[in-house]
Amino acid sequence: MSSTPDGPARPPRIPSASPVDESRAQTARLYNHLLGGKTNYPVDRAAAAALREAFPDLSLTVVAGQTYARAVAGHLTGLGVRQFIDLGAGIPLPPYLHETIECLADDTSTLYVDNDPIAEAYGQSFLTGNRSDFLEADVRDPGGLLAAVRRHGGIDLERPVALFVHGLLDFLADEEEPHGIVQALLDGLAPDSYLSVTHHAADLAPDRAAALVRAYQEHKIVFQPRTRGQVERFLSGLDAGTGLTTAHRWAPGPGRAPIQGGDDLVPLYAGVGRLP
Repeated sequence: MSSTPDGPARPPRIPSASPVDESRAQTARLYNHLLGGKTNYPVDRAAAAALREAFPDLSLTVVAGQTYARAVAGHLTGLGVRQFIDLGAGIPLPPYLHETIECLADDTSTLYVDNDPIAEAYGQSFLTGNRSDFLEADVRDPGGLLAAVRRHGGIDLERPVALFVHGLLDFLADEEEPHGIVQALLDGLAPDSYLSVTHHAADLAPDRAAALVRAYQEHKIVFQPRTRGQVERFLSGLDAGTGLTTAHRWAPGPGRAPIQGGDDLVPLYAGVGRLP
């Protein structure tokens, strides 16, 4: 790629050929609605209503996940990480991850990745400067995803990367081998890279987790909450630092979401680990 004073120039865009299905709820659009956004369809809003009926405090969990993402991004930037990949980025609302990071360091690069063409199309509208971009790829094909990142060129996988896998693994069934997917992704990263994970808990509010599973199933979406031990496996072999906790309790400090109550109110595991 050519360069500009602000960093590496963004490569040419290839328009997505993926069809947009407005007849079924999609998680990227659904979560956009839960965050208060407008980039969604009636079917997504209907699914969100069913989820809220199953778990009235669900929005607290969604906000806690977003707040954790910004907090861990700031933490890793402070540790010297300058490249970030956000898998399952969806359709976020401001403040955007790349803006948070660029406020802390002016030599960072951020690549958002999602398999929803609406998310990819919307992503172009909120990207700023030349150090952030959006890539359409599917985590279910980790080798293909890593190859797409290399072809894109905005992230150098020979250097340390912070890989964010937030609110994504919950939507992979056990038979899709999510632990193997994460390991395959880590195998493609340089030493001193970081993995950050959030995952809905199966064991902190089990009745509500089961109700959420049923609500998602009604809208033909696989949703798989997991236990603490199952989520800790994603960080296996990494220097886990502070270890696994819940999103609203991770690294408490200024700017955290004003969420009160126990972990059963915000049953979202969160943790970050370093690749040796």
